[in-house]
Amino acid sequence: MRVLLLLDGMNGVSFHRLYTPYVKIQIDYGITVDVSVDQNEWADLPFEKYDCVVFNRWLGKLQYNILPVLAKKKIPFIVDIDDYWVLPKYNPAYKFYRAYIKNGIKDSLHYADAVMVTTPQLEEKVKEFNTNVTIIPNALDYNQSQWKAETEHPFTIGWVGGLSHTEDLKLLTNKIKPICEEYGARFLMCGFHENVPDWATMEKAITGEPRHKRPEWFQTRVGTKANEFGKYYSEIDICLAPLQKTQFNRYKSELKILEAAAYKLPIFVSAVEPYTNHRDNLGCFFVKNNDWSEIGKLIKSDKVKEVGEINYQYCNQHHNLDTINKKRVDLLRKVCK
Repeated sequence: MRVLLLLDGMNGVSFHRLYTPYVKIQIDYGITVDVSVDQNEWADLPFEKYDCVVFNRWLGKLQYNILPVLAKKKIPFIVDIDDYWVLPKYNPAYKFYRAYIKNGIKDSLHYADAVMVTTPQLEEKVKEFNTNVTIIPNALDYNQSQWKAETEHPFTIGWVGGLSHTEDLKLLTNKIKPICEEYGARFLMCGFHENVPDWATMEKAITGEPRHKRPEWFQTRVGTKANEFGKYYSEIDICLAPLQKTQFNRYKSELKILEAAAYKLPIFVSAVEPYTNHRDNLGCFFVKNNDWSEIGKLIKSDKVKEVGEINYQYCNQHHNLDTINKKRVDLLRKVCK
C-alpha cells in the first residue's frame, strides 16, 4: 500500500494528527507513506501512484482542481479533522474561515471516502455531511525528544496554548494570583509573543496588570515549532486548561490532557465537553462554576506527582499511539480495497 499525505505546513495539527502517526505506520506496518508540505507542487503530483490520499480539513486553493483528479483516477481520499469549521466571531481567523475555509471543509467532508475525527462530539457533527466517520483519538509519540526534556524549575502552574484561547483564558481572571501568592508558585504562560495585542490581553487576564507591571510570579515562554513545544511542560508541575462552554469548543479535543500526561502532570480543566470525555481519569480535575481553588488543595496535599502519574497511566491506556494507529491502518485497508 502507498499513501500520500498532503500537509499545509508543519503546524501542530499536521504534526500530531498526520505526520507523527503516519511516520510510525510506515515503520511498523511497512506501508509506504509519502509526504508533501508544498501546496505549489500538489497540482503536478502523480496521484495515480497512490492507493489513498490523506489530508487535514481541506486542500486550500487547489481543492477544486485536485478532487476531480482523484475522482477521475478513482483514488480514494480520507479527511482528518480535529475541530469545528464554524469559528466564533472573537477568533482571529473568523472572517477568513467564513469567507473561504468553511465551505471548502464541508465539501471535502462530503466527498471523502472516509473521515477521521478526534471525539464522539465531532463525529456527531461530521455525520451531517458524511456517515463514514471513524473516531481516531489523539495520541502522542512519547519517544520524541520534546516529551523527554528535564528542566529544573520552581513550583509552577502552567498553561500552554495559542491566540484562539483569548476568551478561554479570561476564565482565570482573579483566580491565579491568590494561589500563586499563597503557595509561592510561579505561573508560566507558554506560546507567548511580544507586541501582539491579544497576548497582552491574555496576560492581563491572568495577572490583572498591564505588561509593564508584570508581577514576579508570572513568566512567559515564546511560541515555538510543533516538534519542540512539548518541552514547555518540563517546566510545569500543574497544568491548566480553561475552556468556555461554547459550540465551537465542544468539538475540540482533549489534547491538552494528553500533553500534561506525557510529563506525568495533573491537569485542571473546565468541566465542559470534550474534556469531560476524561471523566474516569483521576489525574484530571474538573473545574465547576469556574472555581479553581482546588489547585491550592492539591498543592497542600503533597500528592501532585502521584496524581500526575495517574493521568499518565490513563492516557497511556486510552490514547496509546500503537493501539490507535492500528485503527488508522484498519481504516486505510478498508478504504483501499
